[in-house]
Amino acid sequence: MPLRDLPEEQRPRERLFRDGVLALSDYELLAIVLGAGVAGDHALALAERLLADGGLQGIRARGPAALLKVRGIGRARAAQVAAALELGRRAESGRSPQRIRLDDPAPAYRYLRQRFDSQVEQLIGLLLDRGLRVLGEARLAQGGHAALAIRPADVLRPAVQAGASAILLAHNHPSGDPTPSQQDVATTATIAHAANSIGIQLVDHLVIGDNSFVSMRQLGYLGKE
Repeated sequence: MPLRDLPEEQRPRERLFRDGVLALSDYELLAIVLGAGVAGDHALALAERLLADGGLQGIRARGPAALLKVRGIGRARAAQVAAALELGRRAESGRSPQRIRLDDPAPAYRYLRQRFDSQVEQLIGLLLDRGLRVLGEARLAQGGHAALAIRPADVLRPAVQAGASAILLAHNHPSGDPTPSQQDVATTATIAHAANSIGIQLVDHLVIGDNSFVSMRQLGYLGKE
């Protein structure tokens, strides 16, 4: 039935004002963001479908384009959900990405750690200005254990298109162990060389595990301490 036909005490919006935001489940909060359902499904059912594959972290990991494959989700709703998740992340960090200066691996790790699905290897690039402040980000590769099997040109293209002066890379190890593999080391060296040849600085490459990370820069693989 439509949400308006549910008893008032069961409607997410009314519950939020009566019981407080902490009393609502993920799918009730998401239903409020969606606002309305589609023919045959109210917003709660639509929210449950979105959350079925990995919950909120799954939605964040897949990105807005992947949400379009869910019945009832068009570009406007996908954008609403992605924007709501990003606002929540920014509120938690206390700072907008445009103001964050990533000149140290620890804040870079804190900024990035919630972006990864622990079951899928992903490569993300943060596009930085001359002051190493975040201009934007790009999801560069995803899937399996070969996420780093990507050409340097494909890694650097978003930075060139954004006019970025630097890029910081991060990828996760689904095993939970952030120890870089030989492929990680070799790929990092290749990308660093390619970036330098076109005047873009590779600031760091973080390998992220379970509540831990390794900085390629600190290990000396970028020619820096």
